[in-house]
Amino acid sequence: MADLHNKINELYKSSKSYPDLVKNLIGIGVQSYSVEVSSGIILYRFVGGENILHGAVSIPREISESFNRQLVLNALKDTQEGRTTYPEFMDDIAFAGVRFYEATLNGNNKRVTYIGIGGSYEEAIPL
Repeated sequence: MADLHNKINELYKSSKSYPDLVKNLIGIGVQSYSVEVSSGIILYRFVGGENILHGAVSIPREISESFNRQLVLNALKDTQEGRTTYPEFMDDIAFAGVRFYEATLNGNNKRVTYIGIGGSYEEAIPL
């Protein structure tokens, strides 16, 4: 289990982009993962049914009460264009009302779904 934690940490450090990270996560057997935005805790689900919890922030993020799709789109664009870091992206989606997001890495419809109170947004993962 500790070995998987180390592998995941290395993949985040060595991947050049989100699509690159996704390919690398798939390579170690990750089928999907969920990120709890307020805490930063990530649940990874692996081929064969193994699950691991990974990561957390020391100060919880406050999540806006209602989901704002346009703010989610703005946050995604900013991070995809390299204008924000991952912690800034997490702050931005928290402000947009995203409580958690789910990345589905198996099958033909690889996607990330951002979910909050009163709404959600799904985006395909370009590979």
